[in-house]
Amino acid sequence: MLQKIKQKSFKTGAVLLGYLLSALPLLAQTPVAQNVQLVNPLKVTSIEGLLVAILNILIIIAIPLIVFYIIYAGFLYVTARGNAAQVEQATRALTYAIIGGVLILGAVALAGIVKNLVGSFTAP
Repeated sequence: MLQKIKQKSFKTGAVLLGYLLSALPLLAQTPVAQNVQLVNPLKVTSIEGLLVAILNILIIIAIPLIVFYIIYAGFLYVTARGNAAQVEQATRALTYAIIGGVLILGAVALAGIVKNLVGSFTAP
């Protein structure tokens, strides 16, 4: 019974999707207002600005993850209770968390250095 309901709902969904896809050419032909302007939500005007914006977003996401993995590694150390395999796993988790943090902070620092270096060669 349940199998028949699943098959029927799948068929109904497929038919509905087919109808929607067949209506796309009609929707594409509808007139569009002439004064539509696209606005850049990032407020970025250069490639270096885009890279800085991407790195800032990466930092906002990565810093809490790094802190979480460091806490997780500490939790693994506490729950290891002297078991050599679990202590090794905790050490590996802590090492990877620290390496990831250093790489991310290094990327941001390197981007800042390159931005300042390129900015020093441009005309005022």
